Amino acid sequence: MMGVVISGKKKARKFMAMEEYKRQFKDKLGINPYEGTLNVATPYKKILEKIDGVAIDGFKKNGKSYGKVKCFPVRIKKLKAAIIIPERSKEDYIEIISKHNLRERLNLKDGDEIKIDFVPFVKVRKKMLLDCGEEKNGKIKIYYEEPLLKNPLIEECEERKGNKVLPSRIVASLIFDGNEKQSFKKLVSWIKKRYSIMYPPVLIDYGSLKEWQIEIKWNDG
Repeated sequence: MMGVVISGKKKARKFMAMEEYKRQFKDKLGINPYEGTLNVATPYKKILEKIDGVAIDGFKKNGKSYGKVKCFPVRIKKLKAAIIIPERSKEDYIEIISKHNLRERLNLKDGDEIKIDFVPFVKVRKKMLLDCGEEKNGKIKIYYEEPLLKNPLIEECEERKGNKVLPSRIVASLIFDGNEKQSFKKLVSWIKKRYSIMYPPVLIDYGSLKEWQIEIKWNDG
């Protein structure tokens, strides 16, 4: 994914210094972030807002509430980083965190074009109850993942009894804007180092970006 470095409004430093956020970035992303973000203009932000990422929980502190943050692990010139999209952000650019001051480390200035490479990550695929078609005895109840996008691998509705929502499932995800086969091989190679594949892959097309999802489980032992 390509983007252009820009200056932000310098609001991020305050939030990046908060221990409640920093602890979650370290635990969930493996990043002890520098107190500041790299701001990048890209048309992909609106798409990323629709995709499930790594969830950083919101919290309350001193009578104020702080919102959730959605994250996508990436690399910029081999440096570990993550795109962060705050729940309450109204900016039209993305913010990127790293343990490095990316501007200084990569000698970046406003107007520089950079390549952002998504890397595989694990997320919880949510499930919700839908109605699917009609039968003599009423509607068939099925369970499907969010976002509610057509999955060509599922040809028929799967009947369930009752209204109890099935547990969420763990999936390996890779977002990309390039070659589907190369991206799929990259994700499978990453999965095989620590997980076992449970079900066939799902390819979701968001337009400018696509995503491979593969349900997984931890390897025994």
